[in-house]
Amino acid sequence: MTDQQASGVGSIERETNRAFAVEQNGINLVTDAERNGSARDLVWIWAGANVILTYIIVGSVLVVLGLTMAQMLAVVLLGNLFFVFVGMGGVPGARVGTATMVISRAAFGRHGNIIPAVLSWLTVIGWEAVNIVLGAFGLFSLFDLLGYPLGIPGQVIVLGVLVVATFGVAILGHATISALQRVLTWVLGILMLGLLPQVIVAPVATRLAGADFATLCVAFTIVAAMPVSYANTPAEYARYLPRKTSARAITFWTAIGAYVPAVVITVIGYLAARSVDMTDPIGGFQPLLAPWYFGLFVLAVVGGSMANNFINTYSSGMSLLAMDLKVSRPVAIMIDAVLATAAAAYAIFYNDFTTAFIAFLSLTVVWIAPWWAIYLIDAAQRGERYRGADMLSAQGGAYAGWNSMTYVAWLAGMAASLACTSAEVFTSGFAVAYLGGADLSIPAGMLVAGLLYVLLPNAERRA
Repeated sequence: MTDQQASGVGSIERETNRAFAVEQNGINLVTDAERNGSARDLVWIWAGANVILTYIIVGSVLVVLGLTMAQMLAVVLLGNLFFVFVGMGGVPGARVGTATMVISRAAFGRHGNIIPAVLSWLTVIGWEAVNIVLGAFGLFSLFDLLGYPLGIPGQVIVLGVLVVATFGVAILGHATISALQRVLTWVLGILMLGLLPQVIVAPVATRLAGADFATLCVAFTIVAAMPVSYANTPAEYARYLPRKTSARAITFWTAIGAYVPAVVITVIGYLAARSVDMTDPIGGFQPLLAPWYFGLFVLAVVGGSMANNFINTYSSGMSLLAMDLKVSRPVAIMIDAVLATAAAAYAIFYNDFTTAFIAFLSLTVVWIAPWWAIYLIDAAQRGERYRGADMLSAQGGAYAGWNSMTYVAWLAGMAASLACTSAEVFTSGFAVAYLGGADLSIPAGMLVAGLLYVLLPNAERRA
């Protein structure tokens, strides 16, 4: 069976991925006839997706943890370097022409990959809910600002409009997302940059003495958890690039597109939290901004939450399909929409959203960091030697069954990550007794899983 036959679409023309028309491809292999563009196009997808309020929340948490300006800059600049690995994770997408959680079948086996795909799906649904909540809070604040506070019925209607707009774009697919992200990068980026001079000149109300090593490790984990959360998504946005697109170019443009807004917006959140109470990450800016600019900032929050959810929702649908659910990509996204909206509706009435958000970040890295190490090492070892047709065949071909040694490495990595976790929602006895309360969950999980994956005998992978 050829790769083109495995795609299940025969000879498809580029119209299958046209902006503002429903994309016809699911997790099938993208044919060479459909591939176009350059790696530079990835910068817009990733920049637009990262002009988001969540980085302001992260920056404000760094103030709560007591980091000085120098400590904050060190943690933010280093932690966001994990976006380089996100870029590397996109390279197999161009080589094979399918999604991240399908490509991981090469390491885990056709059937063994179902469990990581389920975890990926659940994790991205969590992110969808986070962004729906932030977008809804933004719209509620905007109506308050205009003098029309919403009751429960009004909030339900606004939530419904937000959900339809967000998931509708994801149903349209890759080309539509790419086109919109290019515009949103400029619009949202300019609005967010406008906050910088305001927070720089704001009087400092909170003097920070500095954090100890254990606290710095916790801060680093919170920052790094943001790029780590994208680990299961990058290949789907590189799969329409020509097959021979430079790996360095894919890595660079993905990483730089996400890194710049992540760093800048986290710094804005940190500076704002030194001056005002940022318990409410949207309303906290109101004392710092002119009323008209606060309104624009709220619009940027809403736009950013939608832009981030475009890629979350698209990737979540891919993860659901990678679980062998026999539905179309649009139907998969509709399933996501129902579940994520239900979770968001519950969370909107949760009193401490920031705490819940940090807890969510802290726990998702336990499974995804060691999985990521395995995925990246497997991709580096294979280079271009993937059998795309086998990935999509029902039997799995060269990737059939379960790769038992991969599971040993993954489970050991998860155990190491959990043992080195020191988060508010869970702190291991090992982290307290031997690490002084430092959180090393991400590097521990990646190192243990990666080393075992390389060192353990692995007949399935050799085959």
